[in-house]
Amino acid sequence: MVQLLEKDFTRFKDEIKEGRMSMPRMRNHLLILLVVSGFFVGLSFIVANANTIGWDQLSFGWHMLYYIEAILFTIQILIILLCRANNPFNQKVLIVGTVVFLYKMALDPFLMMIMFFKDSGVYESYAFVFYMILIFGFLFHILVLLILINRLKKKNSNILKETNISKFKLSLPVLFFLVLLSGLLINKGILGNFELLFGVLIVTLIYLGTLVGVCEFIIATYCIFRFPSFSVNLPPKQQYVNKRKKENPKK
Repeated sequence: MVQLLEKDFTRFKDEIKEGRMSMPRMRNHLLILLVVSGFFVGLSFIVANANTIGWDQLSFGWHMLYYIEAILFTIQILIILLCRANNPFNQKVLIVGTVVFLYKMALDPFLMMIMFFKDSGVYESYAFVFYMILIFGFLFHILVLLILINRLKKKNSNILKETNISKFKLSLPVLFFLVLLSGLLINKGILGNFELLFGVLIVTLIYLGTLVGVCEFIIATYCIFRFPSFSVNLPPKQQYVNKRKKENPKK
């Protein structure tokens, strides 16, 4: 197995320093993820408290899931509010938070759909479908991540540029539009008997798109923790080494 070196991650360094993985952009990502996840979880909570289901009728496991959601939302808000200064610690917290809450946002739509299916009384009939989508989607995610890593191993610079898979993932504006569209159609019953199946299709697309998009952030997380030069403020030792390189360039 070929070992990846720091130079293999050159494109990610540019993204981390000034691109969409920089600290200000990651704070923006977390804020948007908070709004999108809040919509999904909020709508699912409204349905869960409706007369058809009822909060008291949900099992202890579902109650715990909503309590965990509340804790995660609190942590996400604290990260956005407190991680303002540009320092290595905040950078690590932001990149880990972005990865964690991207995964959370990928799963939250299923919580909404499960509550809609419970409200319609057909959840037991479709539970297997949800589980299969989650399993195969995660396997697809692992495959995409491995492909991206294998491309990084190749020394051809043109292939390195092709590792930018952002063009394959759903953009946040499109994602937010799908969120609003699916919630409106299901809540209003516009599609009649097909509304639930349409909702499953939408949340599956969001799930797969988010899992593809998180791959680059996973690699960026590795770079930030593994290589000091990816840090927003280099450690003193690394600053000294870089200074010596500039003062004594190779002839």
